[in-house]
Amino acid sequence: MIKIRCLILLCALSGLIGCSSAPERDYQVNTYQRQASAWLAQGDRKRQLEAYQQALQYYDNAYRYASKRHDVAQMGLARLKQAAVYIKLGQGKLAESKIAQAAEFARFEQTELMPAIDFMRSKLAFSRGEQAQAQSILSKLQAQYGDQPEKQVYYRWVGWQYAPDRLDWLQAGQDMQLLAKMKADRTLKNIEILSFVIYHNVLWRVAFGQQDVPQAIETAITHFASLELTNRLIDCFEIAKQYYLSLGDEARAQYYQTRLTEVSGFGR
Repeated sequence: MIKIRCLILLCALSGLIGCSSAPERDYQVNTYQRQASAWLAQGDRKRQLEAYQQALQYYDNAYRYASKRHDVAQMGLARLKQAAVYIKLGQGKLAESKIAQAAEFARFEQTELMPAIDFMRSKLAFSRGEQAQAQSILSKLQAQYGDQPEKQVYYRWVGWQYAPDRLDWLQAGQDMQLLAKMKADRTLKNIEILSFVIYHNVLWRVAFGQQDVPQAIETAITHFASLELTNRLIDCFEIAKQYYLSLGDEARAQYYQTRLTEVSGFGR
């Protein structure tokens, strides 16, 4: 009888060991994945605020957690985001090393990193004055994403950044309307694309003496205020001040100078 009871107890314990404390359906553990994603998002925020050293550290954190899971897509993305920061800082060699590391993941693993790698190579080439190579890579990406309007707009505007003489203002207006509609419809996937377009719209309209500058300034200030990107607000206030000074509107220029001084005092 004792032996039978012991056998029953052992069977029961075996059953408990086999039971999960929470029901699993795909048997995936994604704790590290979530942490990597969170660090990537925080790195993006710091990069947009131009807090570049913090951004680099946060991307390193993202890489570490992604590496623990062998999530090569996130690992490569973290390195490419660091490359973007190094390009911004004028540190081409460091950017090149990060791009090369991402390329290794694309070479030996099944990832979708190559378009992002190509784009970063394009940015690096442009930063080095290799405009023809930069534009060639970008043209390939434009053809590759011909069916994705959001990316088409972004690559087109980056192309104008490479070669401002090719800027098509009619197309630019259509692009802005498209992105604004996508945002309103909640189909916009990357708010940074809209931010890039809105900022360069006001920057280039002033630089090239285009119409609708006041509306472009207002749109930019409203947009960056909604994202709490103080650094871009400061840039917009500076653009507005210079624009209205050029028109002889000293009162409005002084208004934006006051806003510029005040917000700058709070730090970027």
